[in-house]
Amino acid sequence: RLFAIIVSAAWHLIWELRVNRVISSPGIVRMGENIHDLWLKTMNAALTRDQILTNKTWFGPLLFKKQLVLNTWNGLLMDEDSLPDDWIHEKGVLVGI
Repeated sequence: RLFAIIVSAAWHLIWELRVNRVISSPGIVRMGENIHDLWLKTMNAALTRDQILTNKTWFGPLLFKKQLVLNTWNGLLMDEDSLPDDWIHEKGVLVGI
């Protein structure tokens, strides 16, 4: 599941960077640090989306199981040791890739 998230996020980011380079800002090349920041933003958005999709009130029978999300992101979170075991509904959980 994590592999699918990473691959689709990478493809989308590559496409977005190419569109920006060719159409929006021709001649402007993004540097590595900017791309890294965009990657973290993209992965944090995916994590936030997973957290939201575990909300039973909003999604009812369509929700993701908490354990699926916990297992998917295990080992990839910033300061993971200081987080509670069930960090799904915690604010400020970030990817630490």
